[in-house]
Amino acid sequence: MISNVKKPICALLACLTALPLFFVPASAEAIAAPAADDVIVNLSAEKQVIRGFGGMNHSVWIGDLTAEQRETAFGNGDNQLGFSVLRIPIHENKNNWQREVETAKKAIEHGAIVFASPWNPPSEMVETFTLDMSSGNGTTYQAETGTTLTGAAVQSTNPGYTGTGYIDFQASSDAAIQWNNVIIGSTGTKNVKIRYALQTGTSYLDVYVNGTKVISHAAFEATGSLETWAEKSFQIPMTSGNNNTLKLVTTGTEGPNIDQIQLTAYVVDPTAKRLKHDRYDDYAQYLNEFDSFMKSNGVELYAISIQNEPDYAHDWTWWSPEEMLRFMKENAGSINNRVIAPESFSYVKKMSDPILNDPEALANMDILGAHTYGTNDKDFPYPLFEEKGAGKELWMTEVYYPNSDMTSGDRWPEALGVAEHMYNAMVEGNFQTYVWWYIRRGYGPMKEDGTISKRGYSMAHYSKFVRPGYVRVEATKNPDPEVYVSAYKGDKKVVIVAINKGTSAVSKDFVLQDGYAPSVSSWVTDSSRSLAAGAPIDASNGAFTAELPAQSVTTFVAELETVDFGSLAGIVEKFVSSDPGIQHALVSKLNQAKDSASQRNTNAMQGQLDAFINQVNAQSGKALTEQQARVLTELANLLRSLQI
Repeated sequence: MISNVKKPICALLACLTALPLFFVPASAEAIAAPAADDVIVNLSAEKQVIRGFGGMNHSVWIGDLTAEQRETAFGNGDNQLGFSVLRIPIHENKNNWQREVETAKKAIEHGAIVFASPWNPPSEMVETFTLDMSSGNGTTYQAETGTTLTGAAVQSTNPGYTGTGYIDFQASSDAAIQWNNVIIGSTGTKNVKIRYALQTGTSYLDVYVNGTKVISHAAFEATGSLETWAEKSFQIPMTSGNNNTLKLVTTGTEGPNIDQIQLTAYVVDPTAKRLKHDRYDDYAQYLNEFDSFMKSNGVELYAISIQNEPDYAHDWTWWSPEEMLRFMKENAGSINNRVIAPESFSYVKKMSDPILNDPEALANMDILGAHTYGTNDKDFPYPLFEEKGAGKELWMTEVYYPNSDMTSGDRWPEALGVAEHMYNAMVEGNFQTYVWWYIRRGYGPMKEDGTISKRGYSMAHYSKFVRPGYVRVEATKNPDPEVYVSAYKGDKKVVIVAINKGTSAVSKDFVLQDGYAPSVSSWVTDSSRSLAAGAPIDASNGAFTAELPAQSVTTFVAELETVDFGSLAGIVEKFVSSDPGIQHALVSKLNQAKDSASQRNTNAMQGQLDAFINQVNAQSGKALTEQQARVLTELANLLRSLQI
């Protein structure tokens, strides 16, 4: 939208008669190419739309928020968190539904969105069964690194491997690969998944754990080609520790090529619960009934989830990937709201991959929801969603981080890890929401006494400033080893959140591309301050310098100037009043750029301004003095970079 006259151009118009004294062109330093460790914020490189930040209210398990606590959570004034997302439970006991209404209504009153997740269907829809499955993402160990090889070699001839190579056994007997320093968090049965390739026949390997044979002659069937990779799983008891070993040994047959192993927990539960397979229709209508109840009580839900943590349901209802896929294909389409699925507890892709790969199921999913408990940073990206999730949203719908110690809310710099975790979710994961577990808890954003914790202030650096509908934009994400940066735009503002994990302060130059702001406001949280406002920072030529204190998170907010072509045309008319031909040519180019801007055609607008600048430079020392040419070039470059 074309705005009225703005300050930079107004100021220049006001002092046209004193240009020789007051106009100072950009210095060589100011217009030099950005340094390698500068933070470059490219306002034209848009990423995901942000829906918001928030947390869970579960009135049955820990009690409802009080009226004052609701204001602290969802208000956005002083000493408030500015949360814009509320998650509530769908209780299996309908008598408890009313208990979630008041907090949900207050959240909506403050502009937040509300979504709901069920833990269990009504008891009459549930049955018990014997669960026998792997659980979680686990840990992957490549075959070519961190291993001891006997009669085996690293190769990379056949494509399709996942690391930098694979292991080729060189002997049919007693050739071996041993993984060293295998980390096991808790003693118990583990699922060991081996990725391999074998052209023909069947190969047999012995499996050893810590020097003891645990499986004899494990069979590996042919994959049909050395370029075709398959997976074979075994269940093996293992002991907690960081120095476990796991070894595969050939036993007289040609061994398969080994790419990697993946270790996950393995769950056996003879009393597990699941939704009866003949009650899927009834369950969909039960979710609709909850949606209708909330609506009739003044709460318009934004979305409904199918199940909370279907793959970690020790105390609630399990769903296999196949069951979730069936429901999404056959039943989710009858739900009268946006549908969230599958809400895996650790962003386990095997729960959501089948949905993304099935057009019918995908059509019925509006939001891919995930929890990130124990999820490694490297597992935050989701290429399959980027490939197939067009038109769908990606939400992080529950986490607490890094622990649930009831006295941990104010620990620093531990609480700084929350800001970093949010950075990873936004930048590496491209999530559109970040939703904490309980809003009020000793380890939550709000302590039990209703005051904001250090963890809460870390969250507030995002939630108070990055508002619903803002868009993440490209920014130099790791300009120093201990510095992490993300940037967002909306409401004619740019918001930059910068985290310094280091033990020393760091000075950083921030450069705005395709945008201009004359000054910047800032807020900082560190060991002694909590969202403390800083002094205004002057910006010059779309850049500013700021210090990031040791072990801190800082939010910068800048009001972006908007485009005004009329004032620049007025300056042209004054500068070249003695040459109507040149004046007309320059003003015509500005009018063309103005028309392109009104049509939101950025490329055309910038091209026409470039043509204007070229003609200005051609007239420098002729119809225009060198100083006049510098003024017009400076302002045209300003217009070229501003937001339309």
